[in-house]
This record gives sequence, structure tokens and C-alpha cells, in this order.
Amino acid sequence: MTEYILTNEEMMIADKLTIEDGISSKKLMMNAGSKVFENLPKITNGKILIICGPGNNGGDGYVVAKHLFDLGNEVNIYCPVNDKAETDDNTFYKEKIDKNCFVKSVEDISSYDFIVDALFGTGLSRKLSYEIIEFIERVNNSLVDIYAIDIPSGINGNTSEILGNSFICKKTITFFNKKKCHYLYPGKLNCGEIIVEDIGIDQKVFKQVMPKIKKNDPSLWINSFPFPVGSDHKYSRGMLLINVGPKFQTGAARLAGRSAMRVGAGAVMLVCDKETAEILEPQISIELISVIKEKNDFQKILKDKRISSVLVGPGNGINDETKARTLMALAFVDNCVIDADAITCFEDNPEELFIDTYPHTILTPHEGEFRRLFGEQIASMKDKVLKCIEAAKIAGSIILLKGADTIIASPDGEIVINSSEAPYLATAGSGDVLAGIISSLVGKNKMRAFDAACAGAYIHSKLGELIGPGLIAEDIIDNIPLMIKKLNSYAKKTN
Repeated sequence: MTEYILTNEEMMIADKLTIEDGISSKKLMMNAGSKVFENLPKITNGKILIICGPGNNGGDGYVVAKHLFDLGNEVNIYCPVNDKAETDDNTFYKEKIDKNCFVKSVEDISSYDFIVDALFGTGLSRKLSYEIIEFIERVNNSLVDIYAIDIPSGINGNTSEILGNSFICKKTITFFNKKKCHYLYPGKLNCGEIIVEDIGIDQKVFKQVMPKIKKNDPSLWINSFPFPVGSDHKYSRGMLLINVGPKFQTGAARLAGRSAMRVGAGAVMLVCDKETAEILEPQISIELISVIKEKNDFQKILKDKRISSVLVGPGNGINDETKARTLMALAFVDNCVIDADAITCFEDNPEELFIDTYPHTILTPHEGEFRRLFGEQIASMKDKVLKCIEAAKIAGSIILLKGADTIIASPDGEIVINSSEAPYLATAGSGDVLAGIISSLVGKNKMRAFDAACAGAYIHSKLGELIGPGLIAEDIIDNIPLMIKKLNSYAKKTN
């Protein structure tokens, strides 16, 4: 089942449609507060701090406070924001609270058993005041467990930017569906465990809201995954051509080639000059080598009808030769993955690349390469999703912006977030392996380019989670068969 990721605006529409369908806003608030209460530690005679704001997030907090108070706990409610008018629903539940619960200041934060953050929620877009920033820092430094309602206060729900400071939470309880900041860094770091609760919003609302962003999951692309069949031979499974760099920079291409073979390429051809071939040949066993002796040999090789896809960039060097081969690959082969040095080569004239890219071309920059290719104005956009969409439109091709929260966007508006808990993937060669995986999956009789990018990102990140500490790039390659087996089992269960 497709899992969507909501923007702040889409969540507001979902609330509005639900209210129009007959569930009152006060009922939704009661449901939300009650679900938060169910996720809190079950204590009596405890001491609990609830930080409430003037909006609906604060109203949820008052519902939580009433539940905790009725259990016999000492509940302190602190409202640090007094310059904003309270919403009607906020006031409705605030008036049900015992007046003795309200405190004008918070001194000994460490005296509380836990804290509930009901200050701002998803609507925050401006930087916090100095006083609030300082207060949040005091709360975080107390090391008392914090439970956030919807999102930790201080985070922009759309961009996941931290607006001065943010509560660092043990758990975040959100409603109906996860939001962008639950997947994107840096805000995601402060969410802790994220729980999604049903508060009465019907799933049919998705059809009316029509959210654009999807979470990367095999359900999106498994039906087109190129598992081999009995009639296959090595060339029907695709031949990937990889451009190799100078003789002392062959490692990246070797990693990409080996990962491509593991994922399912029938053959990998490494293209290089004679000097490089002499270094490369003793280090490989299953990849093919094609030696370039004259300048136009690369173009001749590209005309081989067996070639299903081309990868240019890993370890190629930032030079005119890499640039020329990138443009030749785009001209002669439909399915091209442009990575690393092949991206940076065009930083002085991106249009030279974009004029030859297609909607099925895949560019795989990390943040630095993205900045070099698309410039400061696009790269500095706070919303990583929007900047990736904008880049895909400018390039007219698929953009896979690498990171812990990899974004994949197409020029026609498809957008997927690949959320990963794999910090050990931040190691040399990891990106080369990813490029090889994607290049193997895309091509004639294989996956469409966007699905290949999503599947490659998924396989790569899940292997990072599986392997964990001590991971090096070769470990990802060695464990690819295990992931393919898991995907095969998943495909059989869902078909």
C-alpha cells in the first residue's frame, strides 16, 4: 500500500474535509489529546509539565493535561507565548483545566517525571524568540523525557528546519499520517520514536487531498523489478557500460561494476584506455574490458546494441574527456546515469548538460555536486523536496539528491523520500555502489528510470541498516543477494 507523506497544507485540508464530513474540530481535538495520553507513561502521583501554546497544538495539550490530572498526578501547565490569540478550541479545553495547574514560570525542570510539548505544532514558520530558544535549551539540558504532540516545537513542519532551537523528544505522537519533517533532516533527529494515531480522519480523504510525496517502499516499484526468468541469457539481462577514469582512479568504477553484477546486470563492460586496462585487468574477474585506442572509439562502443545502460562519472576525473564522454553517452544510449565527476564537469555551464538530458536520464548528486550544478539560489532553498523538484524541472531529468533523507524527483512531478536509518553509509565508495545498483536496474526490458532510482536507493539504504557498524562499500556489494532474495519473497507475497 502506498504510504504518503503530507505537507502542512495537505494536513490542514484533511482536517477541514473531516470537519465538513461531520466530525467537529473539538471532537478531533479530544481524540488527538486522548491518543497522546495513551502513549505517555502510565503513572499516578507523578509530577508532569505540559508546555502549551495558543493554537490547536496547545488545545491538544489541555486535553492531555485533564487526563493526567484525573489520574491523580500533579500537572503543571506553562504557557510561554502570550502574544498570540488563542483558537476557540484551545480556549474551550483550557477552561476545563483546574486553575491551580497553571504556573507562571518553570524553575526546577529536573523535578518532573516527564514533559509534554504542546507548544507550536506544524504551523510554525518564523524563528523563535530568544526567550523561547533559551527555555527549550533548559528543558533539553534537564534530560527529562519529552513527548511531542504532532512534531517537536521549533521545527518547520514543511522544511524540517530548526527555527532557532527545538525540543529533543523521546517520542512524537502525530495524527492520521506522517508529515515531511518526520522524514527530513535535521528536524527528524529530534522526533525520537514517531507514532501515528487515528483520530477519526477517514482514509478516503487521501483521494481528495491528492498528496504528491510518497515514502520509498517496494510497493511502488516491485512489479517492474527485473527478476530473471528461465529464458534469460546474460545479454537479455542487460549490459551496463561504465566509463573508467585514469589508471590510479579505477576503484570507483570497479565498485559500481561489481554492485551492478550483484543486482542483476547480465554483463558489465568497463571502458578505459590501454594504460588503465593494464592496471584494471588483474583486479577484476567477471567484468569485461573494452580498450579505447583512438578518440572516436568510445562512440563506436556506444553503438553496440547489447548495451542497455551507461554509467558515467565515478572516478572519471573532472576534465574535458569526461564531459565529452558524458555527452556522447546521452546521445547514443537511452538510459544514462550521470554521477560524481560527470556532474561536476558541467558546473561552469550546466546548460551544456541539460540540453542533452532526457526525462529518463538519472542525475545522482550529493549536496556539494547539487550546489555546483544548480547554483546557490536553488541549493540554498530550505525545503529539500521543493529544491529537488525545481532541479528536476531545470534539468529535465530525474534527480536523486543523495543523503540520509534521499529525495528522488522527476521533471513531471513524481516525488519520493527515501528515509533511512543508516549513518554508516557515509563512507568512501558507498555512492559508487549506489550508482552501480541504479545503472543495473534501468534499461531496455528493465525498470523505468524513476522506479530504478527508487529501487536502487531502497536497496542501498536497507543494506546500510542491515550491515551497520563497520560497514565499508564492499560489504554492501557482498550483501546485495540477500536483499534481492527478500525483494523476491515480497514480490511473491504481493502478487
